[in-house]
Amino acid sequence: MNYIKKYTIIIYLVFFLILCFLMYFINMGGYAFVDTDETKYASIAKDMLNRNDWINTYLNGQKWLETPPLLFWLINISCLIFGKISLEAVRMPISITASLGVICLFLAVRSILTKKYAFIISLIFATNLGIIIFSRLATNDLLYSTTTMLAILFSCLILFNKTEKTKYIYWCLVYLFCGFAILTAGLFGLLVPFFAILIIYIFSGNLKELFKFKNILTGVLILSILTLPWYIIMIHKYGLQFIKEIIVNYNIIKYVSGKNILNTISIFLIGFLPWSFSFLWIIGSRIKHITNTIISYFKENSQDKLNEKWKKLSRTEKFLSINTIIFFTGLTFTLIYGAKFTYLILFLMYPSSCIAGIYWYDYLIRKRHDRSIFFATLIPNLILIICSLTGLFGHNYLNKIITQDLGSLMIPLIIVFFAIPVFGIFAVILRGRKSAFISNIILMISLTFIITPSVYNFIITSGGESDLIAFSTLANRDKVQLAGFIPSKKYSITYYYDNIVEFQEDNDTKWLKQYLTDNPRAYVITEIKDLWEIEKHQIPYMLLDSGKRYCLIQHMPYDIVKQQKKETPEVIVY
Repeated sequence: MNYIKKYTIIIYLVFFLILCFLMYFINMGGYAFVDTDETKYASIAKDMLNRNDWINTYLNGQKWLETPPLLFWLINISCLIFGKISLEAVRMPISITASLGVICLFLAVRSILTKKYAFIISLIFATNLGIIIFSRLATNDLLYSTTTMLAILFSCLILFNKTEKTKYIYWCLVYLFCGFAILTAGLFGLLVPFFAILIIYIFSGNLKELFKFKNILTGVLILSILTLPWYIIMIHKYGLQFIKEIIVNYNIIKYVSGKNILNTISIFLIGFLPWSFSFLWIIGSRIKHITNTIISYFKENSQDKLNEKWKKLSRTEKFLSINTIIFFTGLTFTLIYGAKFTYLILFLMYPSSCIAGIYWYDYLIRKRHDRSIFFATLIPNLILIICSLTGLFGHNYLNKIITQDLGSLMIPLIIVFFAIPVFGIFAVILRGRKSAFISNIILMISLTFIITPSVYNFIITSGGESDLIAFSTLANRDKVQLAGFIPSKKYSITYYYDNIVEFQEDNDTKWLKQYLTDNPRAYVITEIKDLWEIEKHQIPYMLLDSGKRYCLIQHMPYDIVKQQKKETPEVIVY
């Protein structure tokens, strides 16, 4: 027993490593890259590795100056370790990033509060739907949200430590992860951590700590060493073009337009499942208290008075106040810039997990908030049960395409969506507190372990991406030129085709006719629904292959009019 107590921290860490492996790593190579962001970033990284050029970024043979390079560097390091470019190698850095976020959150909360608090909060963070989904996609969304989270997390640890040496180390880590955020999302990457940390330090009356000359000098040095070399090289090479693309277009114009607030909040609540309802109940019940507390704090003009108030708070109250500030700071940016910027929504999962974790801890350990947790558990579980019953008894009325594609998943979905929620409802009714909490964990592990690859494959198949992959592979095999006559650039073609793809996004049939005439051996990918328009404009083509949404065509090698008149067609020899 003493041995277990001595090595409790190791047991916790091993538990989280196993959990992260199950949630983020299992079957990560069981489905193709998902269009468009994942295939876009994978294509850029693949091109960078093939060129052996770790500075310049290219997409489909053209300069790509919109995205900083950290994600591509991590992907390429992973590919070099694996010895090849593969699905697992490309996705591995993001899965590791997700795991790092969970482990660091546990260790940080443990040093601020207790191991039990840290365990509950980290479990909630690790098992929310948003983190699970994006931990399995090679995009920069989770990379940015995690680097920002860690920068803010280490800045919070400074407020709970008294030794100057430890504080200095934490400041170094704050600036280190701020640098990573800049290399992930550009200069915009610094906005969220900067404002969150600034407001936290104003609230706690510790602005002097924030603006210590030694800390600022260290921060400037770390940020300069991390970020300036790449930016200086790119400005030297591309000049005003680079400044316009990455600083003006990517960091300013891209973020100025307001978005649909309701849509943004809905995506956050879906992403934070299965903890959304308990979080909503907590925020709703505390919003008045939170507002009054913040207003009363900021009525003070003196940092000394704010610091005195801060010292009177318990560690739990300090932790809850800090994460409330972080949540509303992140939410402000999210509402301004909208649901399109997924990394802002993913960032909200961190303070939300901390706030929800405090109340789940009170429910589990202190036996409080029974009514809140009861309804927060009952409502989502009833929704899942209704979904499972609909699938069981109403599958004949479902869309045939959906039924066919998800046919193999129907039984597992019904079991997961019925058995576990029923268990959760009985647990909360009978006040089996730990069982109610564990039911949510089991639900998310089951969904991840059983159906994640199948759901991704369903998305890929139903969206026609499997067609694009097959056609690109066919063009590689036949060593022919490939073009895309489709409404938008599909980077699946770019990744899976070994050469440059010519895209025509305007549905210009004159372009298609000319292209087929000038490149008679080339393959062209187009949507099946556009074939009627192509025939209407009397463009001679051969249908080589057809999929669910897209088809592959080529120039007709003979005069179709002569064939229709039963004359001998004039064969064109390539």
